Amino acid sequence: MQPKLKINLGIKYNSMQLQPSANYKAPLLSWDIFSTQYNALLDDALKYQQSMVAIKQIARLNKWSKQQTDEALENIQQYVIVITDPSQNISFTGKGFQEMTGYTFEEAKGRNPKFLQGSSTNSKNTQVIKQQLEHNETAEIVLENYRKNGELYLCKIIIKPIFDINKRLVNFIAYEQEIAA
Repeated sequence: MQPKLKINLGIKYNSMQLQPSANYKAPLLSWDIFSTQYNALLDDALKYQQSMVAIKQIARLNKWSKQQTDEALENIQQYVIVITDPSQNISFTGKGFQEMTGYTFEEAKGRNPKFLQGSSTNSKNTQVIKQQLEHNETAEIVLENYRKNGELYLCKIIIKPIFDINKRLVNFIAYEQEIAA
């Protein structure tokens, strides 16, 4: 005859009180850490997917070339993407925009990206951007921008005009990346 196995977990079960043994240890807590990291990864993947879907939709509606669409999609992971209409009003902000600037898409939507500039923004650099964009040229520069909380940060920006298949300007796309001072 085999002896009965006693389980001591300190849990009430059907009105019985089981007492924890001296060797009892708390459950594995690494699952909590894993769960937090896993949820962050899922959230990041969801934002990535949402950005891809939105960019494809904008590209399709505005008749971007396949090359322009592919370039934007390839840069989602490396840069924060901001898309404006031809009047330079924000129509899309990609993942990472809120983390970099402190502004949600809803707060930025319809505004000119100049709202991120302030007193320390180099006016010569902004003039260079303005002239290049007026001539539908690509602009690449480092700007001093401001977060929503007023904190200054340096931002490498590459702005490209986007033309539809009929060679009409339909959008500007900015690839932005915060850089160390």
